[in-house]
Order: sequence, then C-alpha cells, then structure tokens
Amino acid sequence: MHLFRWMGAASLTALLVLAVGCGRPSLPGQHFSGERAETGTSPPADSALPEQPYFEWGAADAKVRVLAFFPIDEDHAELMELLQEMVGQYPEKLYVRYVDYRTPEGAAIFQRAGAAGRTLMINGENEVEIERDGGSYTVDFVQEMGRYWTAEDVRRAIAQEVARQY
Repeated sequence: MHLFRWMGAASLTALLVLAVGCGRPSLPGQHFSGERAETGTSPPADSALPEQPYFEWGAADAKVRVLAFFPIDEDHAELMELLQEMVGQYPEKLYVRYVDYRTPEGAAIFQRAGAAGRTLMINGENEVEIERDGGSYTVDFVQEMGRYWTAEDVRRAIAQEVARQY
C-alpha cells in the first residue's frame, strides 16, 4: 500500500514539474520568441501616469525611426537616457518617439503602430538581426531591457540601421 502512495506522489510531482517547467536563466541578447508576451492590450504598470504622454527627440525627417512603448517613470529612466544618448550620436539621422502607452494619447499611438505589449521598434520592426564579429544574432525588443535584450543590443541595432539607411 505504501508503494502505491509513493508512486502516486512521485507521479504527481513529475506532472507538476512538466506542467510548470524548471525555468531558464535570463540571457540578454538572445531571442526567445516562444516566451514573448502576445497581448492585445498594454500590460499594467505600477507607476502613476505622466503629465506628458510621450517625448520626441531627433530630426523629424530622419530615415531611422525608433518607437518605444514603455512607461514614463523612474524604472525606465535608463532606457530613456540611452535613447537620448543615441539621438546625440546621430542627431540628423535618428528620430525617437518614447510613448507611455498607458495614457489615452499613448494608447492611440500604441494601437496605430500595431504594438503588442512593451516594445522598442526600429523602423517598424521590433525583431532585429544584429551583425557581430562575422556572425549574427536576433534580438526581439519586447518586454524590459535586461532580460532578452541589453543597452548594447540597442546601440548595435541603431548603429546598424543608420549605416544601412545612410
């Protein structure tokens, strides 16, 4: 009788492990499209809504255009600073619009862009093939910086697109 209980408990444990999974370490710069959040609405954020729904930097007629859909808050200040830095590096070639998708104006821009969750889009694409050291890797600029993509991935992707367009 004890054997049957032990086997039942072991089977139940094995099923739970299979159902839940054992996780995967975070690998910035790697593409895990199967884990990408596919939502039709914007994800929640805990911070208060900003007074200004979006920021724009760079030349309005630039050929390289970046749309970033993230909250305007302290948690995303590093990304905002990075994008401003990139505009400073390519002032006449790069245009950035950083949109807080939670505001009514931001939600309208978010929907028009066809975005599905927090994302950074370079010339309309959030999935970018980045060339590096004779090879390449794909980055899907979704969710938060630091999990699937890094600041260096953003720098490389923008530099690559500027070189392609100019």
